[in-house]
Amino acid sequence: MRFITSYGVAFVLILLIGGWLLSGTIIQGGKGPDEGEKSIIEMFSGDKKSSDGEENPANVDADKEVAAEEKLQEETNKEPSLQSVRTKLFIAQNMPIEIELRGRTKANATITISAETSGRVEEVHVLKGQKVNAGDLICTLDSGVRETQLIQAEASLAQAKASLAQREADFATNKALREKGLSAANTKRSFEVQLEAAKSSLAAAQAALDSAKLELARTKIHTKVNGIVQDPLANVGDMMGNGTACATLVQLDPMLFIGKIAESKVSFIKEGMSAKITTIGAQQLDGSVSYISPSADEETRSFNVEIEMKNPNGLIRSGLSASAIIIAGEINAQLIPQSSLTLDSDGVIGVKLVDEDDKVHFVKVTIIKDDNNGVFVLGLPDKAGIIIFGQEYVVDGQIVAPTMVRGEQQS
Repeated sequence: MRFITSYGVAFVLILLIGGWLLSGTIIQGGKGPDEGEKSIIEMFSGDKKSSDGEENPANVDADKEVAAEEKLQEETNKEPSLQSVRTKLFIAQNMPIEIELRGRTKANATITISAETSGRVEEVHVLKGQKVNAGDLICTLDSGVRETQLIQAEASLAQAKASLAQREADFATNKALREKGLSAANTKRSFEVQLEAAKSSLAAAQAALDSAKLELARTKIHTKVNGIVQDPLANVGDMMGNGTACATLVQLDPMLFIGKIAESKVSFIKEGMSAKITTIGAQQLDGSVSYISPSADEETRSFNVEIEMKNPNGLIRSGLSASAIIIAGEINAQLIPQSSLTLDSDGVIGVKLVDEDDKVHFVKVTIIKDDNNGVFVLGLPDKAGIIIFGQEYVVDGQIVAPTMVRGEQQS
């Protein structure tokens, strides 16, 4: 009987559970319908909608992941955006070509006044820094025996003159006797030889006298040029030899400016072009190009240039630092900001332009002048759209997205 009762209870429970399952709902959290009540079928079927019509959170997250993957794939397949750059239109303008050089002043010449004979310095007639003119006396040497030699030469000359006069008289007498037949004809030759010898003796005596005078005159050392005296300068008592310096003169008029010009600019200048020179002391002079070196310096690849200028009062000294501006004519050029300059792969300086098709082009330029507003360059077309920002991030031939700076054209 107990066995039957147990099976009966179990059967009843099975019937109750089956009925509950057939009802199709389950209460989660004990909240009742619309507050946690969920269909049992929905728990096992995985439908997107819940019993109240809302989307299943698990399915929403899956949809978001799919959408994100699709967006990423779309962005990956899309073409990359163009590089943005800023450009500016520059128009060529007529400007004077003023080529600036840096260098120094240099005396036109440094001349050594040397002795042409030997002797001891008896007197020095100039001081260092003194300005002298051609013909001025610089030094006097001891004459020594030169005056005695001059006297002897004068006496020899007088004797030669007397001897010549006697021979001329003898020849004339012989000629008269021969014409009267009182002297043999063959005596003529003897008197002619004696006469020629007397003439030679006179010429030698005259030359000896001239030499003696010249030797004595050489004890007086004069300058043949204008200049300013500087060291080395002889002192009284110094022993001078032939060629020893008595004094050194510096010629400051005309004065020279010595500078160097880059190989990129040397073709713009020519001899005779006018120039303005300014020294370190703000002294200004006008000059003209007098020399351009035919060959460049091996190390700097620059050319030596000389400018000659008048310095009548000697106010400009030799060796001063100075600058010169050579007026080399006029040319069309663009004034561009220095920041727009760039280098290509070979180290050539230039700028990057953008054409009508938004393509980048590198153009080599030559800088001819710079100032506070930028640099003047050659090598560009009359109108050039130059990249002024972003040029370092683009390459030749690249397509870019340019933005033109408005209202800032150069004219």
